[in-house]
Amino acid sequence: MNTVINRLAVILSWWAFVHVVLIIIGIADEMNSALPISTSEVGRFIRDYAALYQHEMIYYSFSPALWVVL
Repeated sequence: MNTVINRLAVILSWWAFVHVVLIIIGIADEMNSALPISTSEVGRFIRDYAALYQHEMIYYSFSPALWVVL
């Protein structure tokens, strides 16, 4: 049972890490639309991912809250 809880904690912490990376990429995409690489598909994916969270407060505080709980 302890290994299941540990694995769940590892999966949730990696999900929170990926969530933070997606937020950073989304912010960079919105701030600089003249990047040397085409980020339109990436930006569209980030907007769709952010739409899953109903409020911005939940979207931005998800990872820190999850890391504190873990």
